[in-house]
Amino acid sequence: MPKLVMTEYIPHLDDYEMPAELNLDPRKGKPNPYVVRNGAPPKKRNSKPRTIKRHTITLAQTDAAYLHKLDKSLSHAIRKLIGMQRNVNKE
Repeated sequence: MPKLVMTEYIPHLDDYEMPAELNLDPRKGKPNPYVVRNGAPPKKRNSKPRTIKRHTITLAQTDAAYLHKLDKSLSHAIRKLIGMQRNVNKE
């Protein structure tokens, strides 16, 4: 087991306390670049969550390899196949 080495005490760096309140100037704040993308407003979420049914499927290796070509995530690849099938049925 390696020996634990403690660093030496550094005055005014190791003995500080966080203030109870930080005085921040809101005029100096910057907007969050991740909230608004390309000037578009953030998308609204659906109020009702979709119900998800869990299923277990068994795939042959060739089928799994084909799905991995569509997408590295098998779940996303299966969703793409379902979407393609829905588009074919609409036509």
